[in-house]
Amino acid sequence: MKLTPNWKTTLTSAWSVRLLILAAVISVLPVFVSLVSPDLLGLDPLVFAGIAALVNLIAIPARILVQPTSGLWSAFRRDESGAVRKRTIGVLAGGSVALASAISFIGQWEGLRTEAYRDVIGVWTVCYGETKGVRPGDSYSKAECDAMLAREIIAYEAALDRCLTADVPIGMKVALVSWTYNIGPAAACRSTLLRKANAGDLTGACNELPRWNRAGGRVIRGLTNRRMSERAMCLKALKA
Repeated sequence: MKLTPNWKTTLTSAWSVRLLILAAVISVLPVFVSLVSPDLLGLDPLVFAGIAALVNLIAIPARILVQPTSGLWSAFRRDESGAVRKRTIGVLAGGSVALASAISFIGQWEGLRTEAYRDVIGVWTVCYGETKGVRPGDSYSKAECDAMLAREIIAYEAALDRCLTADVPIGMKVALVSWTYNIGPAAACRSTLLRKANAGDLTGACNELPRWNRAGGRVIRGLTNRRMSERAMCLKALKA
């Protein structure tokens, strides 16, 4: 009698094996509990036997059906650097949660102004730093500004993703989207920051953020504070 060539894969990946193990655990559970204290059992041992039998029956089709393997799960188990784990967590925590985090973070730095105004370098701006198509006299409600910011964040993230090839944790992504929203995708994609990130130097990329604190050729205190906050979020995400 010989082991099958893929016995290791079968033991670790086959659902039939997992179900058989579960059935065995269910079968011995009432015996173990009764040894500790019969009063803890609470159910007739026949109930456990029935559940174990059902699990065994389910294991039969699980054994003969094709079971596709998950490349992401395999990579997750093999990963030693933590990159796959961070990417997986980012995907699971993404969507509305990530968008809400980005809206909150970017909104606090952009500030909300529902009437059109000139920014520090004279560009007409409204809501949360929106400049596209803004004219003097434009006015929006807060709800309209919130919706506008959400749309812009999604658009800026998509633009950033076209040149950001590295997998980054979600906190770093929020920081980089905030930065991109502020300086524009073209400048972001040409930056040393993106080159470092794509080369795998994520810490170096985070440390590039404070350099982007100028507008109109001069250092702006508000931009300095914003870049430091983005850098802090960026580095914190790498330590998570």
